[in-house]
Amino acid sequence: MKKELVPEVIWLRCIACLAIVAIHCINLTFTNYEGSLASQTVTLLEVIKLGLLFGTPAFVFISEFLLAKSYSTYIPDKFLWKRVRYILIPYFTMAVVYAFYSLIRSDKLTPYALVVKILRNIVVADYIAYFIIVIFQFYILHIIFTKYFQSLSPKLFIPLCLAINLLYLGFFNFVPPLQIIPGAEYIWTRLYWVAFPGWLFYFSVAYQCGKNYSAFKEFLNLNIKWIILIPILTFLAIAFLKFTMILPETNSKRIDILFYALSMIFVIFYFASKTKRIPWVIDQISRYSFGIYLLHLMFVQTISKLFYELHPFINLPLTFIVSISLSIIFTYLLHKLKIGNYFVGKIGISFTRTNKESKQNDSWVETEIKV
Repeated sequence: MKKELVPEVIWLRCIACLAIVAIHCINLTFTNYEGSLASQTVTLLEVIKLGLLFGTPAFVFISEFLLAKSYSTYIPDKFLWKRVRYILIPYFTMAVVYAFYSLIRSDKLTPYALVVKILRNIVVADYIAYFIIVIFQFYILHIIFTKYFQSLSPKLFIPLCLAINLLYLGFFNFVPPLQIIPGAEYIWTRLYWVAFPGWLFYFSVAYQCGKNYSAFKEFLNLNIKWIILIPILTFLAIAFLKFTMILPETNSKRIDILFYALSMIFVIFYFASKTKRIPWVIDQISRYSFGIYLLHLMFVQTISKLFYELHPFINLPLTFIVSISLSIIFTYLLHKLKIGNYFVGKIGISFTRTNKESKQNDSWVETEIKV
C-alpha cells in the first residue's frame, strides 16, 4: 500500500529536529560559559529553551500520526522487522559509538568502563537515542491498539491516556526519589523518560489525527483562533512554573509541557498546511532528521568547545549551524559507504522530487515511515 505524502509532516519534522539541536546548543552554552553569563542572558536562554521543548513530543506525534494514517485498520507483514532494521539496529550501533565517544571525551576509556557504558546505553537507554526505545514501545502499542481496541471511542481513549500520562509525570515531577527503590536517583533523574506512559497523550491524539486526517485539518481551520491562543497561554504557564521554582527542571518530561507541546504541534501543522511550497532546506533537514538526531550531540559538544573563545551569542548559532551541517554530511557519507542504514537509518525520500513525479503520476508517495 502506497502512503500519501503529508507536507505538514515535512515542516513539523524539520522544526522539531531544529528545536532539539538548539536545546542541546543552549545546554552546552550554559556548561561552557558557566559563571560568565549575565543573569539576563541566562534568563533569556532559559525562556528560549522552554519554548523549544515541543521538539521531542513532536517526534512521538509524527511517528504515530504516520502509522495511524497508513495503518489504522490493519498491520502489514514485516511491520516490526522493517523498523528493527532501520531504527532499532542504529540504536545498538550508536550505543557503541556514543560509549566510545563519551569515555574518550572524559578521558576515562578502559575496557571495563567501555563494556559498562555500552550496556548502560543499550539496556537502560542511557544516551541520546533513548527516544528510539520510546518510539518502539509505541510501534508495539499501535499493533495492540489496531488489533483489539480500534473501535474504542476517542472520547474515552484520549482522556484515559491523558489521565495516565498526567499521573505518571506528576508522580516523578512532584514526588521525591523513594530511597527504598534501588537506583531511585537515576530513575527519577532520567530513566522514567523511557517508559511509554510518559508520552501516551501524544500517542492517543496522533492516532486520532492520523486516522481522521481530513477531519483533523478541518478542526484546525475551524478553531484557528484557539489554536494560536493556547500555545501563548500554556507557554506563560510553564514559564511561571519554571521561574517560581514549582517545576524548576527544563525538559520535555514536565507535566505542563503536555498541553504546550501539543498546542505547538497543532499551530505548526496549521500554518504548514497553508504553505504552497516546501523550501529545499526544509525538505533536506526533514530527510536527514534521523541522522541529525543521532549524530548532532557529538558535533555540538565538540564545536561548542572549539569556539569557546568566541562570545556565547556567536558560539551558539555557529555551533547550531555547523553541527546540523556536519550531521547531514556524515549521514550522506555513511550512506555512500553503504553502511548508513546500520548507523543512522534510512535517508528520507525527497519531497521536491516526489512532488515533481506526482505531477506526472498524479499521486504522491512516501516510501518509508520516519521518526
